[in-house]
Amino acid sequence: MQTRLYLLLLLLCCMCSCNRYYYKPNGVNAPLLTKAGEVHLSASGTPDLAFTDVQASFSPTNHLGIIGNYSTFSYKAPIVDVAAGNVDAHAHLAELGAGYYYVTPGKVKVVCDIYAGAGGGKMESDVDMSFFRSFIQPGVGIRTPYFECSINYRLSAIKYSNLNTNGHDSGYLVQQNLIYDNNRRIDNTTYLFAEPAITFRGGYKFIKVQTQYVVANALSHVPWQYYNGLFNVGFSFELEELLKMANPKQQKKN
Repeated sequence: MQTRLYLLLLLLCCMCSCNRYYYKPNGVNAPLLTKAGEVHLSASGTPDLAFTDVQASFSPTNHLGIIGNYSTFSYKAPIVDVAAGNVDAHAHLAELGAGYYYVTPGKVKVVCDIYAGAGGGKMESDVDMSFFRSFIQPGVGIRTPYFECSINYRLSAIKYSNLNTNGHDSGYLVQQNLIYDNNRRIDNTTYLFAEPAITFRGGYKFIKVQTQYVVANALSHVPWQYYNGLFNVGFSFELEELLKMANPKQQKKN
């Protein structure tokens, strides 16, 4: 029994020590825009609120969409062990993008879209780094007044810069695989990730509960720790529908 208890404690410690990552995918912005004038907002996060996402999208004219994202990540180490790299972590990311969408007619609309964008942020942990990410994101989805589903495939390219080792020596950086393959550092390579995502929304016209799952698969050699999945829950708002309800004349016109 005592041996089993030690093994359980060891397993829990290993699980905790793998919670600080140098990359974790944020939520995919899946706006499902259908016409000019639509404005969509969403706010979501992981159940423990360690990861939060605020996303917006706007269609200034038919078939053109503008998207924006702001994401934050935080991790509180249950047992701080600086030598092992098990420390607190904080990160944020802001992005902008634009793309094209096509919509089929009818009450049940099929939306095909593709967006591209870029942005940057900073991570503060055992080491501090800035990073820049660009992405291209095709997707297809179904939109009804009460239910939406979208499948997207985001291809992301990550580039780190301004590495601050916070006093750690090269031995520590090698241990964390921040230096690898004949002195290559994490901040002198571009890393590619394939990030498929599926999004569900359900509710009334202008407000829906949103759930999403994103998977991160490295397409290039990534020796350092990264998180390969994200599940978030939140709310999605369609402001054009809310304005219609607030303005009966506009609702009759449409």
